[in-house]
Amino acid sequence: MIALRDLGIGLIVICVVSFLPTTLTQSWPEPARRALEITRDIRTLLFDVVRETAVGLGSGFSSGDAGDAAPARPKAESAAGWWPLDLRVFGASAVSDRPRPGIAGSFDEARALLLDTVYEDRRRTFFCSCRYDPRGRVDLEGCGLGKLVGSRRAERVEAAHVVPVSQLGGSRRCWRDPAAFPVCMGEAGTRLARSACCERVDPDFAAAYKDLHNLVPAVGAITAARSDHAWGELSSGQRLGDCPIRFDPILRRVQPPEGVRGDIARTFFYMRDTYGVRLSRQDVQLFKGWNNADPPDAREIERNRRIRRVQGRGNHYVEDERRL
Repeated sequence: MIALRDLGIGLIVICVVSFLPTTLTQSWPEPARRALEITRDIRTLLFDVVRETAVGLGSGFSSGDAGDAAPARPKAESAAGWWPLDLRVFGASAVSDRPRPGIAGSFDEARALLLDTVYEDRRRTFFCSCRYDPRGRVDLEGCGLGKLVGSRRAERVEAAHVVPVSQLGGSRRCWRDPAAFPVCMGEAGTRLARSACCERVDPDFAAAYKDLHNLVPAVGAITAARSDHAWGELSSGQRLGDCPIRFDPILRRVQPPEGVRGDIARTFFYMRDTYGVRLSRQDVQLFKGWNNADPPDAREIERNRRIRRVQGRGNHYVEDERRL
């Protein structure tokens, strides 16, 4: 009993620490901020357990009386959850029970669909609005990135993930321990990259990795500078040329241009609802603000329409515009 009590106290302390605001922790050293992220992961897992337990209890109660039909789910603001206690406000992941969209067979196919179908007549990169030609060559001079001319990665357009790949895979075993999967191991002890391993052994990751809603055309150098850093707002930071995206490699944070912040927010909410991508309380508040300040424009609505036509499913945060 004492051990259980101590465990309970420890979990409560972890949950309390995990809710510390970002404004308070930005100045912490990197190891401390990483430890804070671990507490948020633990908190999310705890609420996942609570949610699954609640679902199990709900199913048990509804099946206990064969004469009563199961209660209909109320029409919620989001398809992510419907329990009276909305666990999403605590950052708990939730996966919609709707069918998954029809995803491309490979990432190369997804990239081709993105560039040749979704952006067929709108060949501009997402973050810097750089023009690129049908062969994927970027006009760096025309968008204020002339100093990057000569960089092979900068001169090619890429299909970049809005929700970072590390966030899609971070809680999955294939990401944390690829060596545990024989199909991810090569000769002489070599192993596949974590994303390649998860794409091979985890269907949920593979679908999220190739979902067109989470892919945008981007200058390769911008993708490289962004890395897997979190989205946020910065009072200062580095820029590449005249592109209005800022990077802070110390804080591991990136501030996107104002004109795409709502797009990013609605993508995160879609990925949360569809694939269970975990969002902290701070993430949810940030993205709600971005969604409200930057509602869908004609470009985003048309992009969503084209992706729906390809995948059979749109982003309802774009289709059903509303303040969050």
